[in-house]
Amino acid sequence: MILGTNIGWTSPTIPQLLNSSNSLQITSDNGSWITSLLMLGSLPGCIIAALIVDRIGRKSSLLLANIPLLIGWILIIIAREPYILVRLNELTRTRSRSIIFIARFISGIGMGCVYTLCPIYIGEIADKNIRGTLGTFLKLMMNFGEFYSHAIGPYVSYTIMAYCCAALPIIFFITFIWMPESPYYLLLKNRKNDAIKSLRKLRNYDNDDDDDKLFKELEHINETVIKDMSNKGQFWDLFRTSGNKKAVVICFGLQLILQFSGLAAIESYTQKIMSEGETKLPASMAVIILNIFQTAAGIIAATLVDKIGRRPLLINTTFFAGCALLISGIFCYLKNQLKFDMKPYGYILIISIIFYELIISLGLNPIAYMMLGELFSTNIKGFAVCSTNIWTSLLAFSVTKLFQVITDSSGIEISFTWFAISCFIGVVFIVYYVPETRGKTFSDIQHELNI
Repeated sequence: MILGTNIGWTSPTIPQLLNSSNSLQITSDNGSWITSLLMLGSLPGCIIAALIVDRIGRKSSLLLANIPLLIGWILIIIAREPYILVRLNELTRTRSRSIIFIARFISGIGMGCVYTLCPIYIGEIADKNIRGTLGTFLKLMMNFGEFYSHAIGPYVSYTIMAYCCAALPIIFFITFIWMPESPYYLLLKNRKNDAIKSLRKLRNYDNDDDDDKLFKELEHINETVIKDMSNKGQFWDLFRTSGNKKAVVICFGLQLILQFSGLAAIESYTQKIMSEGETKLPASMAVIILNIFQTAAGIIAATLVDKIGRRPLLINTTFFAGCALLISGIFCYLKNQLKFDMKPYGYILIISIIFYELIISLGLNPIAYMMLGELFSTNIKGFAVCSTNIWTSLLAFSVTKLFQVITDSSGIEISFTWFAISCFIGVVFIVYYVPETRGKTFSDIQHELNI
């Protein structure tokens, strides 16, 4: 949820800062950097997480990742507070912008850490019967975080918004510090008694009758840990077998499709994009409606993915996302280039953007991350997750930065056309290269990849 507030913060805030009456007035180029530096900061965050997760533990690593997320909001508050009572000149404005840039980069470090750590922690503490559903909750809670920012941001000042967002890392620290450490990590460090306590708390094994279940699961975890430790993978193992090479291409390809569909840019500039429709419905309200649909789609996706399958959801959601983006591009082309009066048809743009976010949340967005856990063996999964997150962060940074540059120079319709074409090319990639993994064991998936 904290990550969602960082992504969603720019949607209501950038239009405020672009306003000439705002004391911290920024340019469009400044806005693109404020948006994209969050993604750039996640690059070192992914690497830091990979280095500390087995050294200090999953729980401690997540608590540590919370620090830069809190510092980011404190700096955003500081960027405004010192100058409230004085008239801002260009020098103080430049300093304030620089502080916001630094804040976003530092928050990105925390985001990169959480992106890497959360799937590992959830995968290790969850019961096998609900692991898949809990795996989709990362994206679902990010949707809640974006909703939080979009619902509050348009109706409060820059400073109050920052205070509201800063409260979440504090709440996380107060509550998460009482959560148990991963039993996998505890057994990895030969802390068997602590692992028993952790598992007892996670599974609510309170009665003596539950001891047999507890020790049976503990033995299974211990066998997994021993097997992983005896067959430690290396980074280059990702490229040593044909199966791993295919898995890398699939995961990197899905992230390329997802990010080039404009996800990060559209989420960061949602309110600004919605305002292009010039409808009677305020853009801020349209964004809130979008978030409600997006959250509902995330809940539905958790049930559909194991009923319908990965491939049908990926193919259909990617294709229809491309159609929605193409409609948005045509609308903006008629409005901006041909100078048609599109005010009576403004709802077409609003509905297209909402439909895009809805359909992406049903398939391409959660499955692109979910398949990371299905295509790689445990001993190289850490390298795979870290590498894919770095690749994703680089793509998200590039897309969010280029979106504003292209929009300012050539028009927003060019950006939408780019996003739509990426989706249609992505459908071809999924059809010919992405396997179905529903109902298959790990050995079945590995056998299919190595054919």
